[in-house]
Amino acid sequence: MLKRDVFSICTFYAVSPIYAGSGASFAAVDLPIQRERHTHWPHVQASGVKGAMRAHYRDFAEKKSLINFLFGYDKADKDHHVEYFKNDEQKQKVDDNFPGAVSFSDAKLLAFPIRSNIAPFVWVTCPAVLNRLNRDLSFVSLPEMGNPPPVTGENAFCLSGGISGDVILEDMVVNVQAGDIPNPLPKELPELNKLLLVSDEVFKYAVDSCTEIQTHIKIDSKTGTADGTALWYQELLPADSVLYSVVYYSRAVFDNSLQSETIRGHVEDVINNFIQIGGDETLGRGICKINWIAGGGK
Repeated sequence: MLKRDVFSICTFYAVSPIYAGSGASFAAVDLPIQRERHTHWPHVQASGVKGAMRAHYRDFAEKKSLINFLFGYDKADKDHHVEYFKNDEQKQKVDDNFPGAVSFSDAKLLAFPIRSNIAPFVWVTCPAVLNRLNRDLSFVSLPEMGNPPPVTGENAFCLSGGISGDVILEDMVVNVQAGDIPNPLPKELPELNKLLLVSDEVFKYAVDSCTEIQTHIKIDSKTGTADGTALWYQELLPADSVLYSVVYYSRAVFDNSLQSETIRGHVEDVINNFIQIGGDETLGRGICKINWIAGGGK
């Protein structure tokens, strides 16, 4: 097993809706999004995160000779199949068993946008999400947040935005306690100017019932009218959603040739600003503003 030397957190702010599909379904929504099994919260699986990162690197790196080193061997990048020295005695070649120096976790949901009567939308998060983020911050050797206050039922706290009183969120009402409480989120995360801390139950309702559903229909090219047999519904993670992924860097695959800090600096220099993640790229889906938060080492 590879030793992971340094870590980062990559945040994703959805500029456009994200479609990371889980396959066809026989339910009311034909094409649902990926969700965690135990929480049913939306996420983007690690394979999709890694694939998006690799594609971005392939498109924007000036020299692509390190792509198989960084992300593992892939036949699609066989033209960049190069050799390196693992030590002074033996010359190594990147092959289909090469693991790559960078690993990614699933992109986990941090804040979810939802319609409101006080603004076009507000973001919601919950204690379970913040507790998970706390564990991830500890794992990457970043300062942990304080424990979030307990929230139950239809109560809520304002983390930013000066919100108080009864607030309509989609088709439910929460009572926001007067006065902001200190926002525990690290300052390096995307700034969310209207953020509510709701109960785990309210958050689950929001992410279960308030995602974006789009109707699609195929037009018959001969008649110019709708093909009656080609109607389907697609679920999307809405624009303005905020997710994050834990990224691991290792020097083990390079021995002493490249150090993990150098690897991290190179990857985060090439992969920055905006990235496309998930499917339906030609429909403008999955455009995300990314930001890197450097963690420590293990």
